[in-house]
Amino acid sequence: MDFPETRWSLIGRLAEQPDQVAVVMELYADPVGRYLRHKFSAEKGGARLDDVVQEVLVYLMEHPELLARAKPGEIEAGQASRFRYFIMTLAYNAARNALRRHTHGREMNAAMGEDGETTVAEALAIARQPTNEAVLAMDRAWAESVLAAAWRDLAAWADDGTLEAEIPRILRENLMDGRNLRDICADLDMPLATCHRRLARGRTYLQKAIADRLRQAGEINLTEDGSAACEVLLGALRA
Repeated sequence: MDFPETRWSLIGRLAEQPDQVAVVMELYADPVGRYLRHKFSAEKGGARLDDVVQEVLVYLMEHPELLARAKPGEIEAGQASRFRYFIMTLAYNAARNALRRHTHGREMNAAMGEDGETTVAEALAIARQPTNEAVLAMDRAWAESVLAAAWRDLAAWADDGTLEAEIPRILRENLMDGRNLRDICADLDMPLATCHRRLARGRTYLQKAIADRLRQAGEINLTEDGSAACEVLLGALRA
């Protein structure tokens, strides 16, 4: 997957080029949605939470000046995750507003007041010094989203012939389901040596997909390899 420029360069231009917000939101819409569904888990089972998530994403899309408040130039090296803490907290505040208004019989609206100053300031403060509980929840939502996207990349490579068609199945059954490789080979009527090669090739491409996304988001630097990227991701999922 090609990423022409980093997330930070896009965020840095939002104040002057608000049309770039769509590109930024494409990166964060899924993890933000996952985080909101975790935070408002009591709302699961109804359509209202889905409506809230959509309302929040639309609100953020329409207010790039709020995201531009992240000021990427002020983020120190190794702290790229602060933007996701900022945007997820901003989204949480907006969702809370929408749910409160809905509960009181008003139109469901994620707006943060006339200028959003209070909730934006709160989100910036949390991004600078989040609690351990908040970090775990936000990191997990981010990691789940990146991993899901990496699996989609793998499936796309299998569909277009970049990878052998059976690689996603081999990888998923071995890594996710814990199945023995010999049993997988038997199901596929494939020699064990071939299955080993398919597994190794699939792992390499899955690591590439993860690393590409983490580099683009500023989570790892250009010199770190795929195994380092996977450790970053798995660390968040294991926490």
